[in-house]
Amino acid sequence: MNQNQQSISPGMHSHPVLVSAQWQVELDEAIRRNDDAGMWEVVARQPDQEEAQEAMATLVSRLAFRVDNRPRFSEMFLMPVIAPAGSDLIGNEKNWKAASFAVSEALDRWLPSKAFKTVFNGIRPFDWVGTWRPAVLRSHLYRTMPGNAQTKITTVAEDIDYPPEAPRLGFVCMVLTSDRGWPSLPEASTMADKRLQDIVGYALHHVEHAAMPTILTPDRVQFSITDGVCRWLRELDQAVKVLGWTASPVASSADVIKVSLRLDSPTVGLTQFTLRKHQIGLRGVEDIMQILMDMAPVMDVARDGAAPAKRPVERP
Repeated sequence: MNQNQQSISPGMHSHPVLVSAQWQVELDEAIRRNDDAGMWEVVARQPDQEEAQEAMATLVSRLAFRVDNRPRFSEMFLMPVIAPAGSDLIGNEKNWKAASFAVSEALDRWLPSKAFKTVFNGIRPFDWVGTWRPAVLRSHLYRTMPGNAQTKITTVAEDIDYPPEAPRLGFVCMVLTSDRGWPSLPEASTMADKRLQDIVGYALHHVEHAAMPTILTPDRVQFSITDGVCRWLRELDQAVKVLGWTASPVASSADVIKVSLRLDSPTVGLTQFTLRKHQIGLRGVEDIMQILMDMAPVMDVARDGAAPAKRPVERP
């Protein structure tokens, strides 16, 4: 994949101490340098890989900085959206513009009253989110800093090959900022959660008589991606039976896992998607693997072909 290049002022890195353990300080410094190799070198030295990767997933999606010498704490949160088969909901800018006010207002009512939020335009396809390196995720956080120029970065987007009857996964992305420590989400409430899901679902539903999208409540990056992928896989299996699967690490990256799915479809018999451990940690990987094991047998041999198409994309 292409290296993401961005110019970040050294002053942006001056922020309160985030962690106490020395290895986490080293990890945080590597993240702020956009040093992927350095991140994984620190993580590899830790005896508890589950804890280390959980810490990495948390630190990548957080940013602390100062405004007028007062601390601010920002974190990325995602709201999974599963579009039904045949829907152009994900990536439809016109539909998002029509729905964005209602979505924003529903989030305001659901979030704690003192939360300051920045919601990014559109619904990011899982195809894109799965390719985000740490620098890409961090760039979204930097964009919400007061006075920070929105540097453009070049990354590689993937297009997952879907059968026409398959649902698609995307995410509404937002950054929450607080001056009193890391932002928090509201306590779980069946009524409040359902109200949010219903309002967002109806706001995004733009084709009469079409099936409603599935909306999950927002969560931290490692949990929302894991929950979104697990729910999407279940809905995919109901629409297009998953006959088998494989999951293979990529030799050139400690971060990337490629998952291949054998589908009962005459049009797309094999498809692939990407998981990144810096996004979901080992726990997230294990949760997704458990869903796949419950769904279908492991394929004996990983098959070539039908890999997601890659294309360079310049994003603000």
